[in-house]
Amino acid sequence: MVATCARPESRYPRPLRSLVRLFHLVGLTVCVGAAGACAEGGSGVDDDDTIDGGRPDRLAPPETDAGPVTPGPTDGGAEAAAPDAGDACADALKALSFDFESGAQGWTHGISDGVAPPPAWPYDPWAQGTATVGPACASGKCFGTELTKNYAQCQRGYLLSPKLDLSKCAGRDVAVTFKHAYAFWSGLYNGVVYYDGGVVEASGNDGATFSGVTGTTPGTVKINPNRGASYTCTDSTNFGVNNKAGFTGAKATETVSLTLPASALTANARVRFSFASGVSSSTTNADTSRSSTDAGWRIDEVGFTAR
Repeated sequence: MVATCARPESRYPRPLRSLVRLFHLVGLTVCVGAAGACAEGGSGVDDDDTIDGGRPDRLAPPETDAGPVTPGPTDGGAEAAAPDAGDACADALKALSFDFESGAQGWTHGISDGVAPPPAWPYDPWAQGTATVGPACASGKCFGTELTKNYAQCQRGYLLSPKLDLSKCAGRDVAVTFKHAYAFWSGLYNGVVYYDGGVVEASGNDGATFSGVTGTTPGTVKINPNRGASYTCTDSTNFGVNNKAGFTGAKATETVSLTLPASALTANARVRFSFASGVSSSTTNADTSRSSTDAGWRIDEVGFTAR
């Protein structure tokens, strides 16, 4: 028992001293008078018979509530979290975002596989702007094949990204993401079904060589190079995308994520979208051929993610 006050027994009236000593023996506290004078037994409180001359022991100050604790770096029973050092790969990818609203943003386009076209034949269909025929851009402006009319047959063109620094993502899984819509011709000729379409590829050596990306694509591009004596494409064996997994048929706007090969995660990376069309009608006039093709591809909101 902890005493709240203590006095020598000699301070009590003589008739009570024997009674107080009795209380001491059984460990009880007694208070006498309005002032609440106390005597306690068995708890270290001196009386006048003790060797210190009857001086009362000093009592330890009562425990007090220290009040609310201000939260600190180690509050909550756990060490404070180390400062977030950031994700260098994710930070690098944030800068690689292209919506094409303000222009080409460093993207270029040209004729695939080094084909030199006849002056009158528009082999490269890519353009940046607003689509007025076929699928619309995902938002505002985009890149697309012949945005204001159907593409021509026998075309083959690429849309190439600027140089991309993906070196901080080496060892990670990095995907190119984009929104697109498309409408490609497909048709039967001599018992074979042919598919115009597009393919996505990536390079880690500034475009010297390209490798395929991985992910879900709806089919395999299969280009019809000729209609016998009626019409044959110039450089009919050089389409680039032929027999590669890619996008065929038709699709409304969707978001796609395709994983880049590890070889592309360098400071000299590039991504390209390649398109080709085969012979869909027996004509040697590009504009006449458009009536037998379709609207083509729309590419918008290109970016990159890592995991």
